[in-house]
Amino acid sequence: MERKRGKSRRSRHPISWVRRVVQALFLSLFVILVWTAAYPPGGVNENVFLRFDPLAAFVAVSWSGLWTYLLPAWLLLLATVFSGRFFCGWICPLGTVLEWTPSARRRAVGKPSDLRPVGLAGRTIVAGERRIRPKYAFLALFLILSLAGINLAWVYDPLVIANRAVVFVLSGGIPFLLIGLVALAVVAGPRFWCREMCPLGACLSLSSMVGSRLPAVASPISLVKNEESCIHCGRCSLACPFEINEVADSRRTGRLAVADCALCGECVASCPCEGALFLRSFGVTLAASGREKRKPEGAGRGEVDLRCEG
Repeated sequence: MERKRGKSRRSRHPISWVRRVVQALFLSLFVILVWTAAYPPGGVNENVFLRFDPLAAFVAVSWSGLWTYLLPAWLLLLATVFSGRFFCGWICPLGTVLEWTPSARRRAVGKPSDLRPVGLAGRTIVAGERRIRPKYAFLALFLILSLAGINLAWVYDPLVIANRAVVFVLSGGIPFLLIGLVALAVVAGPRFWCREMCPLGACLSLSSMVGSRLPAVASPISLVKNEESCIHCGRCSLACPFEINEVADSRRTGRLAVADCALCGECVASCPCEGALFLRSFGVTLAASGREKRKPEGAGRGEVDLRCEG
């Protein structure tokens, strides 16, 4: 039985609609702030959204020592320690544009290996295998060059890329870099840049690792799994914009602090089994997975079985 990635016969889960509304609101706010900073000339001379940018904060500190000017960026890093990479899933304007880009790449379910992530070389990544994504090398290069007095934020930093793209569009220019990233999303998948190449995403993933052992009750937003209700069907992997497989692979109950997880809730929305996955805030459930309580006969651990329908 085949299903295309992200498709389901059921109506979309409320958490998916909520996230899209929040994404649209932040994207609109970002565009308005860019406009306000540019027009009229001589008015507000900055997009205050950029103060939440940890990469820009690092550049500011390394060049001028201004720690407090970009205080929101440090607060974002602290929030990421407690919650994970939520900024990428709910707020980032460039991430929103790329995620909403229609892609020619689709994953279909045919056999268990179809659910596995694939590396840049096209090789299937097996369960439990670790690999270093290019984004960490890009982050290291960005930080080293910043210390050397070279600022590559215009080509590396997603918030700066988005800011420049809006300015170009408003001034009648062509945002070539944004067009290139959109083309990459069409070919390689909507969130390819975010999961493999984005240095800000790498920075937030590292911050997420710092707080990986914190319990769900200490987190403003967390993904929680109940292993007893999971049939390991792989639907969460297929629905995940970041193509994360750790949620399906995990055999533990409790908070799943996956470094690259953007807490978007798409895995919760796609899971057909009641009580398997939850999105929680300080232990309070915000969203819960499907309605089917019983595991279907013959659905063994680690097998691909899509018969658990809500």
